[in-house]
Amino acid sequence: MPRAAVASDSSIGARVLSEIDEGSLDEILTALRTIFAAASNNANTNSEYRNAPFALPPIATRLNYFPIARLNELVTRHFRSTQSAPLAISGRYYELLYVLVATLIASPHSKAISIIDFEGRFDPLRLLTTSPFEEVATANRPQPKPFLRRADLDHVHILRPVRGSAAHIASCVASVEQYMLYGTHPSRGREWWGTVVIGGGLNPAGSVSAATSAQVAVTADWKGWLRVERAEIRPFGGVGVEQALADRDRRQAAVDNVSWVASSPWGSFPFRRQAPLR
Repeated sequence: MPRAAVASDSSIGARVLSEIDEGSLDEILTALRTIFAAASNNANTNSEYRNAPFALPPIATRLNYFPIARLNELVTRHFRSTQSAPLAISGRYYELLYVLVATLIASPHSKAISIIDFEGRFDPLRLLTTSPFEEVATANRPQPKPFLRRADLDHVHILRPVRGSAAHIASCVASVEQYMLYGTHPSRGREWWGTVVIGGGLNPAGSVSAATSAQVAVTADWKGWLRVERAEIRPFGGVGVEQALADRDRRQAAVDNVSWVASSPWGSFPFRRQAPLR
């Protein structure tokens, strides 16, 4: 290798090391995201990158895999149509959030998840009264039965900050990412699935940067492309008082067993958030 190249590499390395010494970890992560995003743009616009043996996808196009097949299909369709990756839930979003989080942390998936709760209403103990989503098994595709243990709740990491500006939201998202990747916590042996943001105005992204939105897997707020509502209960029709009293248990069972429906322009699916049998 020519001496000039060695000297150049050495000077670049020294400069990078000096910047690392002077900068914070958060600044380094931000700089790396900027570098990769710029490299990706160059790969799409400069001919010298088109024949490169690798591709750097834009950060904003990262898709999380959702362990609920119908939900994963909707997220994929939405992304293909809009090029926006996050799942944005509205309506009765807590019902779907509890099912999703319970499914992620339970076996066989056994993930870790971080939640930024600007509303302060997400209760991890309610996960114990939530059944993880169970896919329908077939002869050709058997499905392992999900099982949620109380110890799995240790892998739900919740931050409850106060509401703030877009810069405040971005700071919270970056702090959670830094903690999950480099902090000391009981989930080091698990794969970190991603971050859920509840409230805070991140849904839709609005003034929040695309880089911040790309770090979030799910948003839940007053506006979103996937709306959760209670499914309609079939009416029993006009009956007398005696018949109504006789059918009281059956009516109550119909209410208890009613499912929820998550709907969007790209499709819909029903689900239940029922207490598991112990």
